[in-house]
Amino acid sequence: MNDLLDFVNEELLRESPTKVDAQTPLFEAGVIDSLKILQLIAFVEVKSGGKLLDREVVMEHFRTVETIARRFLSHEPSDHDRV
Repeated sequence: MNDLLDFVNEELLRESPTKVDAQTPLFEAGVIDSLKILQLIAFVEVKSGGKLLDREVVMEHFRTVETIARRFLSHEPSDHDRV
């Protein structure tokens, strides 16, 4: 999760005074916009070693850094592990 949190704070929010922690609501707080989500998805795909399915790219799975890490970067199997 630390790599993901670092990516969000150091890359996506590089020019912003705002920084997030693992529980910060990314969209509700206005931290992530439609362009940054594409970068975030690409980072998650690289880190997870697999392409995310379209049905997985929903707000529910991208609410917080913790939510993203638990869904896509944990060692528990999920839908994207079967692709």
